[in-house]
Amino acid sequence: MVQDSMSLYFLFNVLHSIISVFFKETILVVAFFFLLNKTFENEHLKKVSAWMIGIITLIILVFAVMISY
Repeated sequence: MVQDSMSLYFLFNVLHSIISVFFKETILVVAFFFLLNKTFENEHLKKVSAWMIGIITLIILVFAVMISY
């Protein structure tokens, strides 16, 4: 019984850490590219920004998973 509650506690802490790190860092990236697109109106910049947001989000997700263990 104690073993199950400890593993559930560990799993909850790991998931909480992953989610909190991921969203904290992703909000900064999205805000940066949003302000960049508002400052410079350019279609090519919007396409590149969308790709960069996707790539950086994946990198942040991998980073959040790696530091949580």
